[in-house]
Amino acid sequence: MKNPISGLYKYQHLPLLAKFILDSHIYDFAVEQLHYARQYNAPLLKFLNHLPDEHLLELSSTSLKELFTCLINNKGGDYIASATKKWLTNQLEMVGKHDISAEDITLVFHIRGKSLINYAFKFYDHEIQIQELLAEINDFLLASTTKSLDTYIDILKEQIHEEEEFRSKLSDALPGFIYCYDVKYKVQTFTNDKLKDILGFTSVEMKSRSDNFYQPITHPEDWEKTFDCRQKYSEGDGEICAFECRVKDTYGIYKWLRYYETILRMDPNDGVREIIGVAFDISVEKEIAEALAMRKEELLEAQSIAHIGSFEWHISGQNSTTNTPEIYKIFEMEKMEKFEEFVNHVHHDDIEKVQDAINLSFKTGHYDCVYRYWRNGKKKIIWSKGVVTIDEGKPVKMVGTVQDVTTIKRIEEELKQKTIELEKSNESLQQFAAVASHDLKEPLRKISVYGSKVLAAEKDKLTELSQTALSKIFDSTGRMQRMIDDILQFSFLDGNQLKQQTNLEELLSEVKELLSETILNKKAEIVTDGLPDALVIAPQIRQLFQNLIANALKFSKVDDVPRITITHTYYIDSPAASVVTTRLEICIADNGIGFDDRDSEKIFGLFYRLHNKAQFEGTGLGLSICKKIVDQHSGTIEAKSKIGEGSKFIIQLPQ
Repeated sequence: MKNPISGLYKYQHLPLLAKFILDSHIYDFAVEQLHYARQYNAPLLKFLNHLPDEHLLELSSTSLKELFTCLINNKGGDYIASATKKWLTNQLEMVGKHDISAEDITLVFHIRGKSLINYAFKFYDHEIQIQELLAEINDFLLASTTKSLDTYIDILKEQIHEEEEFRSKLSDALPGFIYCYDVKYKVQTFTNDKLKDILGFTSVEMKSRSDNFYQPITHPEDWEKTFDCRQKYSEGDGEICAFECRVKDTYGIYKWLRYYETILRMDPNDGVREIIGVAFDISVEKEIAEALAMRKEELLEAQSIAHIGSFEWHISGQNSTTNTPEIYKIFEMEKMEKFEEFVNHVHHDDIEKVQDAINLSFKTGHYDCVYRYWRNGKKKIIWSKGVVTIDEGKPVKMVGTVQDVTTIKRIEEELKQKTIELEKSNESLQQFAAVASHDLKEPLRKISVYGSKVLAAEKDKLTELSQTALSKIFDSTGRMQRMIDDILQFSFLDGNQLKQQTNLEELLSEVKELLSETILNKKAEIVTDGLPDALVIAPQIRQLFQNLIANALKFSKVDDVPRITITHTYYIDSPAASVVTTRLEICIADNGIGFDDRDSEKIFGLFYRLHNKAQFEGTGLGLSICKKIVDQHSGTIEAKSKIGEGSKFIIQLPQ
């Protein structure tokens, strides 16, 4: 800053006085300064009272030496400029930039001037010299005081600017808009730019509408809340008023706002004059609250339908329980009872079971118990589950569910009984099938045997028509026997057989051995990529391979060498849960005659045939057996084909 009185820094007598003090009296001058400071109770002393006098005098002497050295060289202006620069840049020792007040400035230079005047009379004894020296001292003090006060004003301006900037940034950072409202004239005198962000209105639009700004855009049902709240201001105790209401934005959409208001200014005659407040957009909060309330209602409804209630039991401290309404319905009680009362309704044979389950949960953190319950003449079976929070080895809280499983248990018991009956029925059916198959096969065997004898004995006597008839009888007998075998095989497939880790390549080798004659006759090629081990029912998978490969050989092209390719791939499923499942996919592809892909699902049906039995022999059960084997492995099988382009059977087995 420019110095308007820079001419005050050139002196004739003051440099001589400064040298006199610096050479012989600097310590005494410092002592005198400290004495005056305490006499006037200078405010700056509060920052220095913790220091001993010796330290204070040492600091003062150092500062005075710098001052007097500058004065000796007639550079008082440089000293003042250096001191104010330190002050502005917050480099002063012991005190901060904002610790110095106007009173400190005037006192410091008054005390300094008083000591300089005292020493002026010690330095000169001639009246004219003393007067000239005193005038120079006054000029120096005037320049120092002026410069210091200018600096002080600059610091105040800077502080005001920083505070205004801070308030402005704080206002902008708030998620709501700040406003001031003149109660007497019913005018909103101020609002920040957040009003536009939230409602779309500018502060100019707000001021132009005065008190009519809010009423037209506030929901009619909420308008009175504003006045009900502001009536509390009449007490004038600085209470903060809060209320919520719906306000329409520039698009005509209502938003929920939450207001916080308090008194900004009071009028001695009229009471509250002006209020200040902040309003926040809580529309999302309201939506979430409504959604949560709806979810809670839906949850309670779902609990009622499923006869499941939930609870929160605070075990330590207050030992209280919070329950959903369904808990009271399940236990047939009107209010929560103490454990001693509740346990009186538990079946006497299950009381110890319940207590043991609770005690165990306090150690493991998991509660699970099914017990019988009797109340109001009703017998129930209750299933309780919970998770216990354990802190420092002590149970703190249990959160869990209670379900009335009386009906479920009854159904389970009925299903169990029906399963037993079904197993007995299946066993009887299997015995019947075994007997029936023997009884059916025996007449067929005799037809075949005696027909062969007739043909052997009477061949020369039979007409060509009779021989043809006998051949058809033999063919029908053979087909009937094969059909009986396939039906029995289909019926006796048992999904409860034990799965074992099995080498699929070895099973395939066994199948190739069984079909070796057909493979050799057709000069077929069977290529595999080396099937892995898998968890399967070995006899069933062997049958699966045999049926599919036999089909591929049967439906091969007349002019082409049959080529059957067998490959495998693994697939890993990673659902949201932590369980990861693996699927083994086996593909059996051939270059045979193929079929229309529209029949890819029909071919697995019982007795379904794509071709006339005169063209290809078979019972129509081979692929049905394949489907049942894959189903019993919880897998899938699908067929893909085009006429004349071969077929592909894709099997997936979970591992």
